[in-house]
Amino acid sequence: MKTITVREMKARWAEVEAQVREGETFEVLNRGRPAARIVPAIPRKVLRWEDHLATAIPASGRSAEETVRADRDHRW
Repeated sequence: MKTITVREMKARWAEVEAQVREGETFEVLNRGRPAARIVPAIPRKVLRWEDHLATAIPASGRSAEETVRADRDHRW
């Protein structure tokens, strides 16, 4: 992990950002004390769910109003 001051970070942000994208971590110092840590983002995993309609709640034949009312009745 590299350390950098707030002033250096502001002046060289493009370089810092490029290094973070490559996996480097920076600790940002403000007046000599750690203030923040800049770490690479972890990409989100894409969920593949091809049969989502097959596992959805089956239609009950009720209207939306009836469904909502029934749901609310069970909560209280």
